[in-house]
This record gives sequence, C-alpha cells and structure tokens, in this order.
Amino acid sequence: MPTPNAPEPSPTLRWDALTARWCLLASHRRNTPRDMTSRPDTLRGPSECPFCPGREGEAEAATEERLDASGRWLARAVTNRFPMMGRGAIGGATIHRGVFRERPAVGAHEVIVETPLHDADLSDLDPDALATVLDLHRSRHRCLAERPDAAAVLLFKNRGPRSGASLRHPHSQVMTCPVVPPSVRRRDAVAARHHRREGSSLVQWLIDAELAAGERVVASDPHFVALCPWASARSHETWIVPRAPIAHFGATPDALLLPLAAMLRQTLRQVRRVSGDADYNLLLRQPARAKWGEPWAHWLLEIQVRRGGDAGFELSGGMSCTVFSPEESAALMRSSDVL
Repeated sequence: MPTPNAPEPSPTLRWDALTARWCLLASHRRNTPRDMTSRPDTLRGPSECPFCPGREGEAEAATEERLDASGRWLARAVTNRFPMMGRGAIGGATIHRGVFRERPAVGAHEVIVETPLHDADLSDLDPDALATVLDLHRSRHRCLAERPDAAAVLLFKNRGPRSGASLRHPHSQVMTCPVVPPSVRRRDAVAARHHRREGSSLVQWLIDAELAAGERVVASDPHFVALCPWASARSHETWIVPRAPIAHFGATPDALLLPLAAMLRQTLRQVRRVSGDADYNLLLRQPARAKWGEPWAHWLLEIQVRRGGDAGFELSGGMSCTVFSPEESAALMRSSDVL
C-alpha cells in the first residue's frame, strides 16, 4: 500500500513477455478528477468546470488557441494536468532484470477543449466550428510529432462514462508515446505485408472494395467515405476515410478540413441517432511516426459505440462480438433523419 503523502511513482512502461507488448503503469492518474458517473445528478455544471470560459485558470496553461474576431476563444489546447506519460527528460534506457523489462514512460499529453459550450457534443458544432477544432488538432499533432521520443502520435475522444471520459465538457486528447503501441504495430505490419504482396495500399484496397459493394457505405463525397467496416468490432462501428492516401493527420491539406468537418458532423449525428445516443470513442488510426513515409500509409477516423466493457468471451478469447451487422448499421444510418 502506498505510504500516505508519498509522491506517486513516475509512470513506466513494462514489457509483457507472454504477449510481446508494452503495458503502461500510471499510478499517478488515480487522482484524475471525474464528474462522469452513471448518475447524471453527480455531474458538475459550468460553475465548477475547469474547461468553461472564465475558469481557464483552473486548467493548465494553454499551448495554442483559436480565437474569434473579439478575442474570445473558440477552441483551445492545454497541457493535460493528469497525463498518461511522465513529463521528465526525453529518452530513458530500457532496464533489463531477466524476464522483467521496463523503461520510463515519457511523452507529451494535451487536451483539446473543443468549444466554450459545456453541454454540447462535437456533432452539435456547425461545420466551420468543427473545422476549427480539426485545424487545432492538426497543429498540435504537427508540434508534438517533432519530439524526438515520439514513436507514435495518438488522437482520441472519449464521450460519456462508458467510453472512459472523466469530464463532461466537450474535449479530446492528443499525445505521444515513446514506444509503438501494440495495435499500431499490428496494423502497420499487416499493411506493410499487403503492400509487399500486392503492391498496393491496404486501406485504399478496402475503400475501393466497399465502394464497389455499396451496402456498408454510409456516405461519400469527392474527398471522404464513411462506412461500417465488413468486420466491425462493435455494433455501429463507423470509419471516415480519405479517398486519397494521406500518411498521417498532420499532413491533411487545408482544403480538406471543412469537408472532413461536414462528414464527421453528419456521421456522428447518424451514429448517435441509431445507437440511442450511446457513449462513443473517436479514434485516429494512423501509422507509427517512422512509417509515415511508407507508400501504404493512410490515416482514418474510427467511431466506436460503447455500451459497456468487454465480457468474458472478449477478454479470454481476444475476439469481438457484435449484435448488429455492419450492413444493418449502414442501412439504419443512411435512413436516419438527421441534419
């Protein structure tokens, strides 16, 4: 048991020899504030929220902001007060003690406050406001990717308590990881193997196949495709994929931010409608930084509806189970009446 008043140990990455993957130990995050519980009456309102206008001093210092003509902020990036990674010196050697391996978990971790509105959802913003949020994300992505210890840049949003959200005010997160996370490494290996065998991008191949099949496509325009993937991990899982390959989110051209905002807004509204406004995670899927120059590199956004944690089958077998087929989900989303 930790000694009372003793400083929390710095986060570390520990190597799991059975699965050949790194696991993060971050005991300092036990004190992360939470207002997202299963009881709505426990949620803190704007008068207590560190992300609301007028309470900026309760959050960490802003690293970047987007302002309106009067100087009021529209979206702002702040250092995460309870980061996943430590803020120590960059680098750190891996320590080997037989089967036990660990290394310092050091990296950057920022929160993107998406709007001054406390009770809004990302999909409630108009396309211009959402494009402003995406522009800020892209800028922070570019900045954090310059860290020499950034093996991967992660961008994600947790909406609702079942998604892992701790605060209600609309926000998302961008962070770096000093090692390539297992899911990123696995996806990169599969994409690289496909390119060696077929000479083509795996993501591009999937887009072309889904457009040809049609039944899982939710929407498409000249720049992006929204679809429910063939092997969805969860019911109503939805991807938004650039038609042209873009290696990482930081390389997204200015001209695509507004079309992406419009597609993301519409898709999130459709997902919320067909899922009964369930909690969700919004995830950026992109290669590790060292792979951004590869011909198969292609980012996509993934929306995962969250109704509860994994149960015994998922945990013991490492497989997912869905109760809605992607064909059903796509049909429901296409027919949903949202503006």
